[in-house]
Amino acid sequence: MTLPIETHLLQACVSEPIKPVLDNVVTFGAGHFYVSQSDKGEMVMGGDLDGYNSYAQRGNLPTLQHVLTEGIAMMPFLSKLKMLRTWGGIMDMSMDGSPIIDKTHIEGLYLNCGWCYGGFKATPASGWTFAHTIAQDRVHELNAGYSLNRFNTGHLIDEKGLGTKTWIS
Repeated sequence: MTLPIETHLLQACVSEPIKPVLDNVVTFGAGHFYVSQSDKGEMVMGGDLDGYNSYAQRGNLPTLQHVLTEGIAMMPFLSKLKMLRTWGGIMDMSMDGSPIIDKTHIEGLYLNCGWCYGGFKATPASGWTFAHTIAQDRVHELNAGYSLNRFNTGHLIDEKGLGTKTWIS
């Protein structure tokens, strides 16, 4: 089975702890940057993809520099912080930027993949609809639009049509 999935590296970094300044996640969509503050006071930051497909689990400094430059443009105080650690993780991303939640033509095989950036934020709802899909052997109405077939019919979800190519405007 061929899936419309690409693997990309997504990096993040964590600063030294500071007194509380954020109680939610702040994102900068135009620059592909996000930041939140951990319970320990560390600023957790991330953003753009590397720009090429990779199975490497190590990051690179130019991407981190780009991400942090976006963050500093939004919150100048970030430039004063020391970075404690960075990491990179591979993500399987769909071509339209939205997940695939579907049953397949193979009996007993279901898909829940291609989440791109937002999977960890949508886990409760996707888990509930995916459990329904498996238990009932039919797609739940809330995840019907996330079918694998949308790539064959042209009914993609991302209205910009950017998918994993977020730098294209």
